[in-house]
Amino acid sequence: MTTSTQRYHSLSIVLHWAIALALLFMFASGLYMVNADISKADQYRLFQIHKASGVLVLWAVILRVGTRLVTRSPALPDALSQQQLYKAKLGHIFLYIALVTMPLSGWLMVSASPFGLPTFVFVDWINWPHIPGVARNKSIETLANNVHWITATVLGALIAGHVSAVVWHNKKHDINLISRMWWFKK
Repeated sequence: MTTSTQRYHSLSIVLHWAIALALLFMFASGLYMVNADISKADQYRLFQIHKASGVLVLWAVILRVGTRLVTRSPALPDALSQQQLYKAKLGHIFLYIALVTMPLSGWLMVSASPFGLPTFVFVDWINWPHIPGVARNKSIETLANNVHWITATVLGALIAGHVSAVVWHNKKHDINLISRMWWFKK
């Protein structure tokens, strides 16, 4: 599978925007479920939705990385300096690392939780397994929780940087990078 040199493969585009929307939901639901004054029953339901969504995001990221490996990415514009190209590559690497670390740390946290609650994906269709050997391990749960929150903060900063770079290059250099990750030329 290859793509045009003008834009990313259509599956990459769909996954990019689906993951972006899912992350908005994940950030909002994550903050809400631990800070809102809601009933335990509502909190439990929100945790289940958040966990199931995390599983789906993990699979979407895996599929996105796989798609990236088997398709050709459009070349960055020649107008970008070597330093800007390096920063773009490094930024994308860190984004992918954070996008994998985030759901894995959540999965580890849930697996090590003293509550041992299951994770259901698609309501009750799939009971997502816990990571073996860590059940009810408070030390691992605490570590995974810290990694999850730190990664959320780093991921938020990386996303802000990613979006800011696209806007900055458009405004400062008249380089339209969004057209590479959109279905039609903007």
